Amino acid sequence: MFNEQPIWENSKKRIAALKERVYQKAGDIAMTAFLTKEPLPYARREEGTPRGVAPGDAWGEVFDCAWFRLRFHVPEERPGRKPVLVLDLGGEGLVYDKQGCPYRGITNVNSEFDRRYGLPGKRIVQLDALELGEGEAELWVDAGNNDLFGLQQDGGRIREAFTAYCDPQARELYYDLHMLSLLTDVLPRTDPQWYEALYTLQKALGELRDYTPEEYAAASRIAKPLLGRRGGEEQSFRLLATGHSHIDLAWRWPIRETKRKGARTFATVLDMMNRYEEYIFGASQPQLYEWIREDHPDLFEKIRRRIAEGRWEVQGAVWVESDTNMPSGESLVRQFLYGNRYWQKEFGKTVDYLWMPDVFGYSAALPQIMKKAGVDYFSTIKISWNKHTIFPYTTFHWKGIDGSTVLTHMPPEGCYLSGAGPEALMNAKIQSAKRGGYFGEALLPFGIGDGGGGAGPSHLEYLRREKNLQGLPPVEIGTVKDFFHRLSESGIDYPTYDGELYLELHQGTLTTCARNKQLNRLSEHALHDAELLSAFAHRLTGFAYPQEELEALWKEVLLYQFHDILPGSSINRVYDESVPRYEAIVSRLEELTRQAAEA
Repeated sequence: MFNEQPIWENSKKRIAALKERVYQKAGDIAMTAFLTKEPLPYARREEGTPRGVAPGDAWGEVFDCAWFRLRFHVPEERPGRKPVLVLDLGGEGLVYDKQGCPYRGITNVNSEFDRRYGLPGKRIVQLDALELGEGEAELWVDAGNNDLFGLQQDGGRIREAFTAYCDPQARELYYDLHMLSLLTDVLPRTDPQWYEALYTLQKALGELRDYTPEEYAAASRIAKPLLGRRGGEEQSFRLLATGHSHIDLAWRWPIRETKRKGARTFATVLDMMNRYEEYIFGASQPQLYEWIREDHPDLFEKIRRRIAEGRWEVQGAVWVESDTNMPSGESLVRQFLYGNRYWQKEFGKTVDYLWMPDVFGYSAALPQIMKKAGVDYFSTIKISWNKHTIFPYTTFHWKGIDGSTVLTHMPPEGCYLSGAGPEALMNAKIQSAKRGGYFGEALLPFGIGDGGGGAGPSHLEYLRREKNLQGLPPVEIGTVKDFFHRLSESGIDYPTYDGELYLELHQGTLTTCARNKQLNRLSEHALHDAELLSAFAHRLTGFAYPQEELEALWKEVLLYQFHDILPGSSINRVYDESVPRYEAIVSRLEELTRQAAEA
C-alpha cells in the first residue's frame, strides 16, 4: 500500500520554508528606547531614560513602558518588492506616523496564545502609506513590556528589528499552498478531495527549487484551480464571519494598559481595512471608544469615518460588558442607557442587540431589561464553556423572569476569537449540528481577542480563499446586525430556553475580592441617595442638579462592574487601584447628598 504520510509531512516543512522567503532583510534599524515605568503621551516621548538597544537586549520589567525611536534607511522600491519593517520589541507596541497619529499595532510573536485561533504576533509594518520618502527616516513606537496576556516572554528581550522587502508573489503562493495544507488537516482521508489536495501540494512544491518568480508562477498555476473549485452556495449551513477583538477592560493587565491595547487594536483594524476592502470589523463597549477619543482624537475621527461607511460596526447596547449577577437592576439599566446614548451621540447609531461574549453567566432578569431598552437580540459564547452540562442550543429564544423573550445566538465554534481557517469552519459546522442548529446560518467572530489585536493578514487571506471553497461550509463577511435580522425573518421555529443562563465554569466569582464587591454595593446605594435628594432639592429649592458629575460617577462604577473586575478575576493591581477609587466615589457622593439635604 502506498504511504502518503511522508508526503503530507514533507509538504508542511516545505511550506514553512516558503514562508521564510516572503520577507527578505534589507537593512538594520538603529533604536533608542526612552524608558519609563508608566506610559507617556506622544508629546512627551523623549522624557524617559534614553538607552541604545538592539535585538537580543532586554529593556524592562513586566508592564514597563518605553518610546522607541527608530532610525533606518528606507529600502528603494523594486519591481515586485514592497518595503516593510519587521519589528518584535518583546512586547506590544503602537507605531506612530510622522504626524503623531497611531498607525499600526505590533505584538511579540511569542505571546501566550492558543495558535488554533491565529498567530498572535503582528510584526510587519507596511511603509507604503507612511510617505517617508527616500533615504533616512525616523519613526516612533510606544511599547509595553508585556505580551497579549500581561506576561513577559523571553525576559522582555527585543527579538528582531530590521527593514525588509516583501515578495508579494511568494506571499500569495504561501497562502495558497497553506490553505491546501489546512484542508488536508480537516478533510477525512477517505475523501478523494484529501488526496487531490495532497498531490496538488506535492506537484506545486516540486516546482520550487531556486524560488524564482518563474517557479512561483508555475506552482501557482497548479494550486489555483483546486482553490477555485466552488462548493455550492445553497448548502444547508453557512457562516457569517465578522471581524472582532473582544478586549477585556482589565484582567491580567491594569486599566491603563487596556487604553493602550484599544489604540493598538483599532489602529491595526484601520490599516487592515486599507489593505482588505472586504474587511468588516465590529467592537463593543463605548467606554473603550471614549478612551480613544480622549487620548487619540485623530484616530477616533478615522474610526468615525469607517463607522459612517458601514465598514465598522458598533456592537452591543451597553457601556461595558459587565457582570450581570451582582450589579443592581438599576446598574444594568444604566449600562443600556449610557451605552446606546453614547452610540447615538457620537455616531448617530443605536444597537438592537446585546453583545456579551465573555460574561460569566446571565441573570434571568436581562430579557425584560433588554426589551424595555429596545434591544431584541442577544449573543454570547460563554455558556458553551459549561463544565458539566452541554448547552442544547445554538439559536434559541431566551425567556426571562417576566416572560419576555429575546432571540439569542451562540456562535457554535465556542469562541469569540476564531482563527477563520478550515478547522474553525468545520468545527463550527459540527458543533452547530450537535446543538440542533445545523440548518441555517451561524456567526464566526474572527480575530485576536482578550488582550486585543484583532484580525491579522492570515484571517483575511483564509477567508478570501474559503468564501465558497469545495469541502467547507460557505462563509462571507458581514455585520452582526444583519445576521440577527436575517435570523428573525427566517420563519424558523427556534426552541425556547426559560430562566438564568448559568455558567458551570468560573468559580468563586460571588465571593472573591469581597472588599471590591462591598464598595460596588455602597457606590450603588450612594448614587441612589445622591440622585434622589438632588432631584428633591432641585424641585423644591432650585438647587443645581449635578447632572454631569453624577453621570461621570455612574460611568466609573459601571466600568468597575466589568466582568473581569467585579467578579474578582483580575490581577491584584486592578484592585489596588479600584478600591481607592471606589472609596473616593462614595466619599464624593456622600458630600453631594449632604449638600442636597442641606438645600
